[in-house]
Amino acid sequence: MKSWVGRSILVIGMLHTLVGVVAFHEVLFSILREGLFNTIPLNQQPERETAFWFLFTGLSLLIIGGLVVWIERNNMDTPAFLSWSFLSITTVGAIIMPVSGFWLLFIPTIGLFRRRRNSGAERIQ
Repeated sequence: MKSWVGRSILVIGMLHTLVGVVAFHEVLFSILREGLFNTIPLNQQPERETAFWFLFTGLSLLIIGGLVVWIERNNMDTPAFLSWSFLSITTVGAIIMPVSGFWLLFIPTIGLFRRRRNSGAERIQ
């Protein structure tokens, strides 16, 4: 079975992080200049909150993608909750923010489900 799901999540995470750094570089530099600690007060600076969550999401996808790559390299099954969680988050995100990159996550989500189906079929034979 080809191992592409984890790498696709890594690519999306890298793109998300890169776009976040480019789009919010001024905001990020102002946060860094202020010393990071408590520089994003809740509900007071929406641009800073957006920048933080943009980068946080990208970095989280990098961690998850790295885990899936490791699972794929070790020929392990991905847990069912991961497929269902990705489907849930992607669907809700695409509905709430249809003009966003959430649509890209359907690619690895489908791959996670196909991987589970294929690995189950291989075990039976």
